[in-house]
Amino acid sequence: MPMREHLPVKVTLVVEVDGHTLTFEETGKVMGARYHGADPRAEGRGYSTSDTLESGIRGAVDTLIAGVAERSETFLCNAYPVCGDVHD
Repeated sequence: MPMREHLPVKVTLVVEVDGHTLTFEETGKVMGARYHGADPRAEGRGYSTSDTLESGIRGAVDTLIAGVAERSETFLCNAYPVCGDVHD
């Protein structure tokens, strides 16, 4: 059985606009056993494919991308307002 690993994950979005470089980052951590695409159920220990390190990485990256996109959108709406924007 593969060992459980703990890995940091970081997503960085770089926006260049109006002569400025804006960097937005989100970080997270994932853990799980690395199966390199093999089926963990073949081990017979009751693991599912969602328990793998690879699946955790995909899920974490997806979540971090959503977070960094939301933060960058909020900043850009405040920095470059447009008539008709809805403000909270």
